[in-house]
Amino acid sequence: MKTICLYGFMGCGKSYIGRKIAQELDLSFIDLDDCIGNIPEIFAKCGEKRFRELEFNALRENRADIISLGVGALTNPDAAAFARENAVVIFIDTPFYVCYERIKNDKNRPLAASKTKEELLALYNSRSEHYKNAADYIIKGEEECLSIMRKLKQW
Repeated sequence: MKTICLYGFMGCGKSYIGRKIAQELDLSFIDLDDCIGNIPEIFAKCGEKRFRELEFNALRENRADIISLGVGALTNPDAAAFARENAVVIFIDTPFYVCYERIKNDKNRPLAASKTKEELLALYNSRSEHYKNAADYIIKGEEECLSIMRKLKQW
């Protein structure tokens, strides 16, 4: 079985869904952000480019049945190629207003903490096409993911 990579905007539910599916189906799970270190500190000291390099290294070095990718993990062409070759990428397509309510006061998300709601919406819209192009499958939010998980469990 190939690794399942969950991908999408901040607050779309990647980590929640990944943990839930892994628990229900007795699979291994990692949140790639947890493998990198202090994200706000890395962004502040080294910038986004260096963070994306560290993120790609974490993707190559960590193995699990399900991996929650960072919001821009596959914007790095090397990481995108690696994921295409080694995983099934699922885009969790959650509406912006849902994502925004989950991230608006989160100081651990450097992109969210430094941008206005309008800037985040622009980022969401600009990344939307990228997520669709990077994905093998598109799933409409958490409920559909959990429904699929329940069907998998029955098999």
